[in-house]
Order: sequence, then structure tokens, then C-alpha cells
Amino acid sequence: MSSRSSARSTLRGPSSDARGWALVSLVGLVAAIPDGDRILLDTTAVAAYLDRAEATHPMTRHILEDWVASGRNPAVLSMITVMELLVRPLRASPPGHHTLLAFIRNHPNLEAVPVDLQVAQDAAFLRATARLSPPDALVVGTGLAAQVGHLVTNDRKWSTKLASMTDRVRVVMLSDHLPFP
Repeated sequence: MSSRSSARSTLRGPSSDARGWALVSLVGLVAAIPDGDRILLDTTAVAAYLDRAEATHPMTRHILEDWVASGRNPAVLSMITVMELLVRPLRASPPGHHTLLAFIRNHPNLEAVPVDLQVAQDAAFLRATARLSPPDALVVGTGLAAQVGHLVTNDRKWSTKLASMTDRVRVVMLSDHLPFP
């Protein structure tokens, strides 16, 4: 098959194997998160990275290990996300939270942003205008304060909740880019 017809089949959709869709998904993800844009990772995105059984694990691995670690897309975590991620390892016996904390502290270009006055102000704005719950407002408020362009998630509710804010933050649904190479 010529490279021209191969490119055409990739742009149209899958060829006879699933690899065609995977290439389309990678192209779509690249378009959804442009080079240099800062991203906010929510709990579902990081949990998928930590759990190899998750369908979106290969995609979150690509985002964190290739894009965030290289500096292509610096990433931010809210303290709500950190808290939610720590629950499962703290319930384990023996507790395994030190591994997660080391990952968060040491992963290149990944920053856990503390709640400060700016985050609180942005979260209050979200509570007042979008009627977000306090935890959701703090997650998104963290992203707004850190000037992210995209919220990377696998939680569909964010698309609805933030529909009026696409000028400040765009939702990137991981499941919209499956299958992934």
C-alpha cells in the first residue's frame, strides 16, 4: 500500500486492523492538547496511569511519561486529587502511600499546587457561577489559578459542568481518544 493511501485510510478511520483507529486517536489527542499547553490532571486521569488494567492507562502513560516528563505539557494536580489518590494506598496493609507521594514529588514537570488565596477565590467563583461542589470547585480552581489550558479527565460530568468556560479551560476526555497505540 502506498504511503498516500495509508494516510488516507488513517484519516478516514480504521483499516482492517485496530491500528488505524489508534493512529486517529493519537492524532486527536495531539490536537486536543497542543505542544506547550499546561494541563490539569484530575483524579481519574492519574488513577488510570497508576492502574494498568484501566482502558485509558496507555494514554495516560503517554501523557505523563512522554509529554509531561519531557516538558512538552507541564501538568498540575490539585490537593483534592492528591487526597483522593492517597486513600487507596493508605487503606492497604502495609500502607503504600510513600510510593505515591514520591511519584508526585519527583515526577518531572508535575506540580501539586497548594490551596492558597487565589485557588480559593477561583473556587468560590466556580461555586457561585457554575454551582460546582466544593471539591470540584477546588480542583478546577487550582487549574484556573495555575493557568492551565486543559483539564484531562475520564469523568464525563466535567464536559457539562465546564461547558460555559471553554474560553478558560477545555475538557479533554480520555475515553474519546480510544483505542490508543
